[in-house]
Amino acid sequence: MSAADGPVRFDPSDFGTIPSSRALRSWMRTTRRQHADRSFWEIFEDVYLVLFTLAMVGATGGNVVRHLNSNAATCTSWTCGQLTSWLPWIVMPLLLATTIRVLLAVGPVSASRATGFWLLATPVNRASLLRPAYRLVIASVAVIGVVAGAVIWALLGEPWFDVIEAAVLIGALLVCAAVATVWAQQTTRRSKWALRVSDVLLAAAVIPAVFLAFRPGEDRFTNHIITSTFTVRDAGGLTSGQLYLLLLCAMAVVVGVVLAVLASRTLDRLGRISVIAGGELLAGLAGAASSLDVSMLGDVIAGRHWRLKGRVRSRRGRGADGAAIVHREFHRILRWPRRIAVAFGLLVVPYAVHGAGFHVLVPIAAAIAGFIAVRPMLDGLRTACRSTGLVRALGWDLRELRVVMAVVPGLFTIVWAACAYPAVGSATSSFAVAAAVISGTVRQASARPPSYAGPLVTSPMGAIPPGLFSQPARGFDLLVLCLAPVLFNLSSLWVVVIPSVVLMLMFAVRPKTA
Repeated sequence: MSAADGPVRFDPSDFGTIPSSRALRSWMRTTRRQHADRSFWEIFEDVYLVLFTLAMVGATGGNVVRHLNSNAATCTSWTCGQLTSWLPWIVMPLLLATTIRVLLAVGPVSASRATGFWLLATPVNRASLLRPAYRLVIASVAVIGVVAGAVIWALLGEPWFDVIEAAVLIGALLVCAAVATVWAQQTTRRSKWALRVSDVLLAAAVIPAVFLAFRPGEDRFTNHIITSTFTVRDAGGLTSGQLYLLLLCAMAVVVGVVLAVLASRTLDRLGRISVIAGGELLAGLAGAASSLDVSMLGDVIAGRHWRLKGRVRSRRGRGADGAAIVHREFHRILRWPRRIAVAFGLLVVPYAVHGAGFHVLVPIAAAIAGFIAVRPMLDGLRTACRSTGLVRALGWDLRELRVVMAVVPGLFTIVWAACAYPAVGSATSSFAVAAAVISGTVRQASARPPSYAGPLVTSPMGAIPPGLFSQPARGFDLLVLCLAPVLFNLSSLWVVVIPSVVLMLMFAVRPKTA
């Protein structure tokens, strides 16, 4: 056997010196500038409009938050005290769980397919190539955490010094969570454990929400701890609680910075498949957002999940006709049990609103939370409504198929509404919430694709087809219609009759196809 038939070995001397990632990015930047077809002033006009819009929105939102902070600071009732004491223990686990789940769904470190093919497959240092994307993720999480913490603590009526401390603390904690997701992205086993931790955090947020909703009286011990830590004032300057919180913020910032630096040195352990999958997900999300198709956003995330999973254990179907479809839908939902855990974790929303004393807003909060919980379970219906060939293969009329494929999500909606009944407080209102959730989710899942027909409408963002404007509102219109008698405080008869009529009409009308 000749030497040419042996294994191919890489020798740097055959190809020259391997460029550094910094030199490679500099060359790419120079090449882009040479092929640029827009002047600096044309780009500056667009950037100026974006910055001016952000400044206007920030000023308006900041003014609203400042007024709400002043109003909340003057509230001395028992309900305000309970809200101030318990809401942080609900919000912080929710923010951490949301950060972990969102970042793991994206990557968090991602790259385009072109980058993965032309750069990540080369001997160039992968960690240096991925470090700019990593820094962008960490910086974005830090900014979002600081803004979210500042808004939440300002709405509680806390003084601005405590608001700044809480914002920095939450930002540092979310950065630590982002670093943990980067570490978990390196292996599939770590990603699974990170998702389990997010589920535990979600359950941890439910416990204080339920306790707040059913709390019979005032807990002096907890109030003493929270008051001494956050709200006690001293004319001589900072209190011991404020100093303790300041020290905690400093430690959290130091830990976050150290972990971020250490994680940046392990980026070469990231698999090329997971990094490219994140880039494809972002591209798909950008396409779904440009078409204002809310359902497509969930489809893109679900598609990436099943591509990474690869395969599942097949099960033999049972029954015939509609019973077989119901059985298959039941098993399809069980194949993603984390969605069920998140759905029940969303029960924290109505209980938190009820515990905060906003009893009028509990039905609408429960309906929105139930909508988010049930909508992912209707992916099968959306696939059937978007595929005419699949409907013909099943041999069912699309109207009948929508009724059959909504059986399992409908049963789950009934269970979810029953669990939220203690917070809603009324059987008729719970029925309206369940009817609003199932009618809204089924309408959105069975909606046809966005229509680009008709004359274009002029907008500040350019010409937009009129069919795109109604796309995000599909599903939410029926939700609001079913809850209208509850919001207007009508009699129990109307609270039952109107949602029932909406349900019957929605399932009686045949959905439109593309």
